[in-house]
Amino acid sequence: MSRASRPTSEGRFSALGSERTVTDLAVPRATSSLTPRERQVLDGIKEGNSNRMVARLLGISERTVKVHLHSIFIKLGAASRTEAVIEGIRSGCITLH
Repeated sequence: MSRASRPTSEGRFSALGSERTVTDLAVPRATSSLTPRERQVLDGIKEGNSNRMVARLLGISERTVKVHLHSIFIKLGAASRTEAVIEGIRSGCITLH
């Protein structure tokens, strides 16, 4: 292990003098915190639609879809569209039809 990141007591890592615990990392939040519109956007993504197509289907701008996706990623702890859909299905936020 490098000097920049070493385990310390209680499962913490010291990175260049600062300590972070596992709880400091991004953790998926409860899906009930997704708004109805975020659920609609996620459902559109689940169907394989592009941001542009989701925007057309919902009557919103493509930029608004991107804003909703950013919020969804944060709330579900996802790093990609695919991961967001998987987390949404796992948590019951969206379903497979």
